[in-house]
Amino acid sequence: MKQIFFFVSLVSLLLCSSCKDETSTLGDNWLESDLKNVQVDTCTVKMSTVLLDSIETSNKSIAQIGYYDDSMWGKISSSSYIEYRPATISRNENNTYSFDSLTISLKCNGEYVGDTLAPLKIQLHELTDNITLNESGYLYNNSNVGYNPVPFSTITVRPKPKWKNVLEYRISDDLGKKWFNKMLEGSTDFSSADNFRNYFKGIAFIPDESSNKSIIGFGVSDSSMCITLYYHQIGESLTSSTVKLTPTTPQFVKVKHNRENTPMQLFDKQTTVLESEKTNNISFVQGLTGIYTKIEFPYLNNLLLEGKMVSIESAKLYLYPVTGTYSYLNPLPPSLSLYQANENNVTESQIKDVLGTSVQTGSLTKDDEFHVNTYYSFDITSFMQSNLGKLGINRKNLQLVLPEDKINTTFQNVVFGDMKHPQSKVKLSILYKVYKTN
Repeated sequence: MKQIFFFVSLVSLLLCSSCKDETSTLGDNWLESDLKNVQVDTCTVKMSTVLLDSIETSNKSIAQIGYYDDSMWGKISSSSYIEYRPATISRNENNTYSFDSLTISLKCNGEYVGDTLAPLKIQLHELTDNITLNESGYLYNNSNVGYNPVPFSTITVRPKPKWKNVLEYRISDDLGKKWFNKMLEGSTDFSSADNFRNYFKGIAFIPDESSNKSIIGFGVSDSSMCITLYYHQIGESLTSSTVKLTPTTPQFVKVKHNRENTPMQLFDKQTTVLESEKTNNISFVQGLTGIYTKIEFPYLNNLLLEGKMVSIESAKLYLYPVTGTYSYLNPLPPSLSLYQANENNVTESQIKDVLGTSVQTGSLTKDDEFHVNTYYSFDITSFMQSNLGKLGINRKNLQLVLPEDKINTTFQNVVFGDMKHPQSKVKLSILYKVYKTN
């Protein structure tokens, strides 16, 4: 029995070391008291990267288009599928009409990843299938809609330094003349939205993967991704006129992600969760690829071995982006969101501040000089208090993702180091009280 008691005591001591800083001296003078305060920052934090089955991308009024090849993230290709409203021309029988040109206008929304100084080549393909939402009313980043493999136009976008300007590009004269003649004839193809949808199902904006080096976001509105037909009419005078075909719903963004030869390549083997030890001691967060970081605290209950009663007073989580994984080509997200999830990774609620009134956004501290002390911080006091002592299915975990308005509209991303990363280590700082110490 003495040997068994010694073994159990030894195991308990080893487990406690996972969530206690043995070098801490705070509270040493209270060892004979009924109360002591302990501050530790060596509690075990387990990190994993999770791949979602899909991300809902329909009707977000945004078009993400481009191709990005990176050793960390792999090859990411983003295309956008858009349906259009018809336009009509009021014809005067006494005048003659002549087609001038057909153009498409784009306006950058400021979202990008990659080298935006390099030209972005976009191919425009006519859809062969209608864009149709599923029974739940959605389309996703892996949805498919058929299109003619031969583009009817190709444009080359050079957004900088004109990020805020509307960029206009000439597209197919053949298509423009065909539409122009139908409008003049009063064709029923242009008489209603449903008729036009059956005649012209929309456009797939596909990046040229052989040359592009970035993915750029564009607005989808009456002034961006819209098509303008220019013509003139000759009567008593020469008059230049236009009609505009504007985007409508449904519309969505499709993403292809090739993770071969990257830390995430095991996702291609039907795996949906990768512990950081399998991905070179890093974890990932990105929006439209459907990737987030799962955070667990497997030895949290070891704090209860410290005394007869233990209470957590504060807990702060510090997450450090890995140096070299972000730059002006791939800027850090200004904010992140943290959610509580159950054992099946089902999201339950968003982590709020200690008062439970405000949603936290992961305060970003930037070290622009040395790039070694850049981190996001979260106050997870309430989460840790509610999980202390919980076991099995009652134990919760955390999900680190982009904010709700960014997760399915951008490619913002961040790479974090785990506790074994050589430089950018995650850190959990806990202040707790021990009552009636043993």
